[in-house]
Amino acid sequence: MKISDFIFQYTPANMMRTDSLCRVRLFVNAEKLYALITDVGGKYCPASVINFIENIKEQLIERGYISESTILITHDEDTLSGYGSFDLVTFGRSNSARFHDSSLEKVSELLGCSHQELLDKTLKNRRLFDQLEQRHHLIRPFTRDTYIENYGVLSRRYKIKDNAITKSELAAFLADNPSERALAAFFKRDLAFFADLFAYPAEEYIVVPELKIEEGFVDYAILSGRARMDVTLIEIKGANFDLMGSTGYRNFSYKTNEALQQVRGREGTIIRDYPRYRAYFHEIREAVETGNNRHQAFRGPKGKLEVDPDKDINIRLVVIAGRSQNDLEESIERHNLERHTSLPLRLESWDSLLNKISGDRNI
Repeated sequence: MKISDFIFQYTPANMMRTDSLCRVRLFVNAEKLYALITDVGGKYCPASVINFIENIKEQLIERGYISESTILITHDEDTLSGYGSFDLVTFGRSNSARFHDSSLEKVSELLGCSHQELLDKTLKNRRLFDQLEQRHHLIRPFTRDTYIENYGVLSRRYKIKDNAITKSELAAFLADNPSERALAAFFKRDLAFFADLFAYPAEEYIVVPELKIEEGFVDYAILSGRARMDVTLIEIKGANFDLMGSTGYRNFSYKTNEALQQVRGREGTIIRDYPRYRAYFHEIREAVETGNNRHQAFRGPKGKLEVDPDKDINIRLVVIAGRSQNDLEESIERHNLERHTSLPLRLESWDSLLNKISGDRNI
């Protein structure tokens, strides 16, 4: 049962940064108190919830909203899923936070609330929007400075635009049902393509092609995120076969299953030796950021990632394979598959991926 829903103002540990705002919802369920803390982003939250969750917890306790035993869940509304991402938070002896991926279904069950409650967008809730605007005005009554991006950021952004593969260009290429090899060659000119679809925050990423994982390679690895680094491993297959098998819509084709088996193999390798792979991915990031580009990686416009090498990383898997014949029916099967994996997995056909292209590429 929800007992409170309000905008909370907190002060980051780094006093050089201005106060930020987040949304806090308190729930009581099975005699436990839960605090769902939503990062509202944008101008309201320059100090992100994940980066400063320890400060938020301390200040909520100091002001009497929660106790030490309250269970904290962070919520980021601005992700590709439509409902955002959720993480259960635990705290070590030194009060350092650890984050554990959760799902809409799990969080709804823990809080004893409906999915609709968790789909209530903060900026579309008039009462909360008014609170945000009032608090923001008190914190920053005037815009004190105008931020001008540096030349390096602008230069990389224009380079990406000059080489960008557009939706119409990809659609024309897919019309010939290209092979995996042809697709790999096609995307070589635009390594930012997959980052624009799967990296968050926008423009903060490193794309590593053909990254070695144990005895094999993953087609693309995208390093992104804030505080905890997101590592998105992408496996692509050709567009010269159907996503689903010929025996009906409850069976993926042989080549689709082959791709799924490949990423599951990578998944098992990483999980079994997680500490080594966490260090491995951060070593690659640090090498690229310091100019050692032996991996032939591509950096997004904003360059260095704001991630913490001492925090856990998020591993995400993406498979893009085959063509769709009935995207509605296939989306049900793709969703069923995605719900039953150890790590977050996204399965797309080339057609469903094409439908997700937006922004400057949507021409």
